[in-house]
Amino acid sequence: MKVVTTFHSASSVVDSLKLRLADEQASEYLVVAKLNRLDIYSLLPEGLRHEQGLDIWGRVRSIRAVPVVSRCSLSLLALTDHPEPELIFLSFTLHGTGSTELKATKYLSLSERSARPAEFCHTLLVDPSGGVAVVSAFMGKLKVVILDENGGYDRDFDASIIELNLLDITFVSTSRDVYTLAMMHIDYQQRLQILTRDLSIEDLQLSPSPSPLLPSLPVAGKLFSTTMDDDGTPAIVHIPSYEGDDDDFEGGILIIGGRKIMLYDFVSSDTQAKREGKKNRADKKRVAGDAEVNVKEKEREWKKRKSRAAVEWPWAEVTAWCHIDDRGRRYLVGDRYGKIALLSVNITGGTTLTLMALGESSAPTTLTYLANHVFYLGSHFGDSQLLQITTTPSSALDTSTLQVSSAISTISPNALNSLVGGQDRNEDRQGQSYVVVGKGSYLTELESFHNLAPILDAVLVDTDGSGQNEIVACSGGRNTGSIRVVRSGADFSERAVVQGLQNITNVWPLKEHYHAPDCSHIVVSTLQETHVFHFDDASSISCIDGNKSSGFITNLPTIAVSNIVRRTRNQGRSTYADSGLVVQVVSNALLLLEYDSGLREFTRVGEAWTLEKFAAAGKEGLWKGREIVAASVNASQVVLALNWGRVVLLTLDENRFIKQKERDFKFNNRDAEISAISCLPQDSTKNFTSDIVVGFWTSNHVEILSSVRGVADGMMPTTARTPALSSAPRSLLLYNFASDGSESSAHPHLLVGLTDGSIASYVYKSDQLLDQKLVSIGCLPVSMRSCRIGTRQTVLACGSRTAILFWEKERLTHSPLILKDVTAAAELSTRAYPSSVVLSNSDGLVFGNVNNFDKLHIRSIPLGLDNPLRITHIPALRVFVVACRRINPVRIGDIEEVTSSIQVFDDTSFNKVGHFNLEQGEESTALLPFTAGSVSYLCVAAVTLEDEDTEASKGRVFVLAMSNASHVSISVIASQDVKGCPYALTSLNSMIVAAVNSMVIVFNMDTATSNTTLERIATWNHNYLVTSLASRGDRILVGDAISSISVLRLEDDRLHLIARDYGALWPTSVELMSESTLIGANSEYNLYTFSLQHSGTRQLLEKDGNYFIGDLVNKFLTGALSSQEVSLDAPMRPQQLFFTSSGLIGVIIDIADDLALGLTGLQRNLSNFIQKQEGPNHTKYRTPKNVRGRSDSEASSFGFLDGDFLERCLQFTGNSKALRWIMDGESEPEKLTISADRIQKVLESMQSMH
Repeated sequence: MKVVTTFHSASSVVDSLKLRLADEQASEYLVVAKLNRLDIYSLLPEGLRHEQGLDIWGRVRSIRAVPVVSRCSLSLLALTDHPEPELIFLSFTLHGTGSTELKATKYLSLSERSARPAEFCHTLLVDPSGGVAVVSAFMGKLKVVILDENGGYDRDFDASIIELNLLDITFVSTSRDVYTLAMMHIDYQQRLQILTRDLSIEDLQLSPSPSPLLPSLPVAGKLFSTTMDDDGTPAIVHIPSYEGDDDDFEGGILIIGGRKIMLYDFVSSDTQAKREGKKNRADKKRVAGDAEVNVKEKEREWKKRKSRAAVEWPWAEVTAWCHIDDRGRRYLVGDRYGKIALLSVNITGGTTLTLMALGESSAPTTLTYLANHVFYLGSHFGDSQLLQITTTPSSALDTSTLQVSSAISTISPNALNSLVGGQDRNEDRQGQSYVVVGKGSYLTELESFHNLAPILDAVLVDTDGSGQNEIVACSGGRNTGSIRVVRSGADFSERAVVQGLQNITNVWPLKEHYHAPDCSHIVVSTLQETHVFHFDDASSISCIDGNKSSGFITNLPTIAVSNIVRRTRNQGRSTYADSGLVVQVVSNALLLLEYDSGLREFTRVGEAWTLEKFAAAGKEGLWKGREIVAASVNASQVVLALNWGRVVLLTLDENRFIKQKERDFKFNNRDAEISAISCLPQDSTKNFTSDIVVGFWTSNHVEILSSVRGVADGMMPTTARTPALSSAPRSLLLYNFASDGSESSAHPHLLVGLTDGSIASYVYKSDQLLDQKLVSIGCLPVSMRSCRIGTRQTVLACGSRTAILFWEKERLTHSPLILKDVTAAAELSTRAYPSSVVLSNSDGLVFGNVNNFDKLHIRSIPLGLDNPLRITHIPALRVFVVACRRINPVRIGDIEEVTSSIQVFDDTSFNKVGHFNLEQGEESTALLPFTAGSVSYLCVAAVTLEDEDTEASKGRVFVLAMSNASHVSISVIASQDVKGCPYALTSLNSMIVAAVNSMVIVFNMDTATSNTTLERIATWNHNYLVTSLASRGDRILVGDAISSISVLRLEDDRLHLIARDYGALWPTSVELMSESTLIGANSEYNLYTFSLQHSGTRQLLEKDGNYFIGDLVNKFLTGALSSQEVSLDAPMRPQQLFFTSSGLIGVIIDIADDLALGLTGLQRNLSNFIQKQEGPNHTKYRTPKNVRGRSDSEASSFGFLDGDFLERCLQFTGNSKALRWIMDGESEPEKLTISADRIQKVLESMQSMH
């Protein structure tokens, strides 16, 4: 069983809008719609603040606000996409406390089995009066929804239309009582036509004949792109009339999206009356059978009508626009390459259209004007942005604001001001237009929002050998192509470095006195000696030399050192006072020192305390030959671990060390050697502890001793004990991750750093060690140190990698620090370095700050117009190789120039170190690194793009050799032409496997001779269109884009079919999880798994998983991004990563069968519970779908569980009534057998994996 969870949510923005409440503050909000989520931000003077979010179970297509004025609430409508479109009614409420709430109030299904989805116009619009909403989701049909007075659902009906290929539709009503729709469509003769139809609520239909407001209007098709796609279709913008406009203007429409922006005005009232009379007379003649009437009517219909005004649009297809002012006379318009312009419509004293270039941004999918020249740009191909329009250029002052063809006449902003200022008010300006282009950009970015979409390819790598993986992905498109490097972990900001110290084993900051706010010294121990450093001032540090008679012992390594308080006893009670005392522990003695403020140095208090001084009278021989192997010091206690298994507890009394207790350990009649010890108090406000933690070498276990029990015999009894661990303990902490120091917020844990690079954690409760978990941070022994960062209690763990452990979301969480080979760490706070940490590595000491404990780090390497399509990593050369396609922006209708290249980047700095251009007309489709002998090569698949080719007929597979140098030279050493498009490459036993149209071809590179060649070994030609390949062992997985999947085996230079699925699967991406199991995704947004099963002498592919994910998966990768906890109570492991077109990164977690049964029941009961709370149907949403919606053969998903949905159960842990309902289900068979505590542990462990 697999669990599907989300590591990075979909970041592509599909729509946005602005909300305004009629409260006293006139609160304003920005609503941002992503693929499966709505986010609401409040507009504040300092920027955007996230207020509310709501996950949507569906593919959000558009959102609209119902214009009903309210003081505290607003209604929203959200339209979801095929295969099961829905109209979701949402309510946004501002409570009196200032909090906000966004919830769904109704789900209106729009699904129809027999209807054909709309090809271009899948949209939602709401009438300005707020009474009617219209949805276009299917060809030849509109869904009309009547809204109540609060903007909620009242009733709905379907309205048929004869305009099948709609491009856009909008309300152009001129009165509240009349609903009129303007439509642009492509008719059966491939002509563009605009017309209006009246919507009759009483008759439940659209008028069969065009409205007299704007009769059928032909539009020159040459003005528009011939290859319209979903976001490049023309748009209709309603221009209402206002007081002060020219008398002959009664409203009109703007046509945006072609080579010209055109304004057509509505027919005047008098003309409408005349045409209505002509229409009535024509109807009578038609009834009488006059054939000439139809001919004249057709001629009148296609009589070309001139626009009132038009202005040239010099750039590419328009993808987004928005109003700037409430009167609807100024607009922001953006094209598919991020070129933003301001369109101004002036209808006073003539009609003027002015188009002013503003600058370049990400390619917009939505634009929303906010206030004060600030607008929001949402993007699918780049980062979304918060931009401000400046009155003067703010950057790139020496270049044109936007490039414009010399064939288009332009003027400068100054010339426009002079031209407008010098015009006579009575001068006729009818139909004038200006394209204004100045110098520099008028756009300033105020804030940027990371967007990974679309992710076309990715690799999972560990380039620095730290063991911490990172994702390097092909991201973005159009003018914002980029390589994105994604990793998770805490931030470390380096502040200072002390070099020259080698073999550091530990480090301890010291203060002048115990309660001093800042540290004054640092003690550093190496394998041979000890160094002491003093902070001289804010910017310098100096080394202090110790000697045998005064100061620290420096000729031996230090085992432990710490400030302590001065303890005195009065009438049997201990009191603690601040002091400048310090205890240093070395292998043969303890040393007490005190800070002398006059000399500004630490001086010794008495002689060093050797172990013989603690021996009872007559038992000195039992202490001879012993040495200290481990030690721990707290505010008033010192615990020593001696060789041969002895633990000694000491306290300080009047500058004398007093032995309180001791204990000897023996296992199997042999002395037990101690590996680690700790006496850190669980309560940080206390100066002592009653719990001492001891770890042992040979038995690999840990014991917790009590210093307050067993008083009579002076022993320290064991109160808790761990089972044998995987390796010996090397560091120990009994630590309380308390949030505020209260008992209710206490979270005591035993942490054990092991010699194999793992950390074992236990919950310590009532003298019991519970819920063992393991997490690996490398392969070197782990040292740990408690550290307070800001207000948070944390633990720094160091090994071959570094991690920080902290309490969050009611569980112990770990987050990696991207630091390698850190040997020790400690908390540090000085005037120069407040709330900092000091780390030791092979070079010395590093001072810095830790922030953002569990942050997702996204680094962008911009490529601009070079859009990355494929990426691979060659470890031997330490480079990333990226296949790029470049399309230079041109004006609508002009021929695009497409070029392709192979670019090479250093895998650490991402500096470009190599470049290889493909031949003219070629485009790279796949990359494959492979090794022949000991040499690394790169195989490239490329297709030749030919005009008007329905199927590619020419391509080639070639091998590149690269030099290992600062600048990589690239050369072709072997090439093989193929008759088709090589869609995919994979390797099999050092051979190259290529998918070429319907064939699978195996090549072998022959390097035996001086002339390297690619030899064709085997061919398989039993498919339709092979677009994806995967291999493991001797198996090849073949994905046929218009059929299904097959598994092949190469044997004796021939490809043999092992098994095949004969269903209609339409796969887009496939991967082999093992030689007998596979995972894939298809074009209907489903995930599926198959396994090879034996049936007699044959093998069959059996589908054992199918699940609707709601997004297009482009890539599967085996592995996980970071090291994960392994809980003995929750056997699960992350197995796959997947990447989608919307920027989502998901994790596939494999879980054990016994656990899967319990979680399946939990998902069922949780779904029923949420549905009873008037929520959506989760089971219905995750059911696999096809182009017609859900299949009758599969009533629900199987083989997969929704991890994000299951984790919602954690929010009910404090609601006993809801939790009891979920656990009991609706009937006795639905009652869960897994306990609530076990569920909580499993879900918390699952959360840590993504």
